[in-house]
Parts: sequence; structure tokens; C-alpha cells
Amino acid sequence: MELVVVNGASNIAKSVVRGLTAQGAYKKVRLLDFRPFKTSVYAFQREMAAKGITVEKHQTNSGSSLDIALEGASKVVYFTHNYTSMTSDKNSFLVGTAKLAKKHGVSNFTAVCPVEHDMVYSENIEKSWI
Repeated sequence: MELVVVNGASNIAKSVVRGLTAQGAYKKVRLLDFRPFKTSVYAFQREMAAKGITVEKHQTNSGSSLDIALEGASKVVYFTHNYTSMTSDKNSFLVGTAKLAKKHGVSNFTAVCPVEHDMVYSENIEKSWI
């Protein structure tokens, strides 16, 4: 079974995906993000591959790219992205993603909206002060 994760390149999202895939219910994760080609995402991809889980990355920096990347999805987990300096309104992206999920007939759409501290972000979790 495949899990589709929107804004899945953040440390919080990757930690949740680790938990969701731990029991073996998902053998594939489709990771949709503005920046899916960061060093930390490649490391995450290798980590998941070692556990037999394929991570397929899609850059979704527009509504049309998100629309295409959601095709065929049935279970979607949406994370509020942590690119606070690069976007003006997180709610409009959530609403747009929900509308596209409905358009594609997604049967299970879950939004996770964690509060992240701007000064905590690091691509390398070992360098974060948390």
C-alpha cells in the first residue's frame, strides 16, 4: 500500500512517516514537497530503502504540479510546511490540497499542523538544538 505525504521533507514529517511505516502497512511513500531534493531527504530515502520502503519524491511548487502528483492517491497525510519565509499563507495551501484530494477521490486525508520554531529548523537533525 502507498502513503502520500504532502510537505513531507520536514523533520517532523519524516519522523511521523517513520512511525507510520514501522508496522509494514506501507511499502511505498510518495513524498510531495517544495524542496524534495535536500540532502536530508536523500538520507531519509536511503534509510527507508534499507527497510524495504520505496520513497518516490515529487517537487510540488505549484497547484498544477501538486494536482499531477496526487493522481491515484487514496491515503494522504498533509503537513503544514515549515518554509515560513517562502510563503504568505499556509491555510490557502492546505485548502487547495484538500480540494485537489477531493477531486482525485482520496478516501483518507489527514492534516497535521505542528507548530515549529523558526530557529529550530536544520536539514541535519543532529545540528538542531532540540
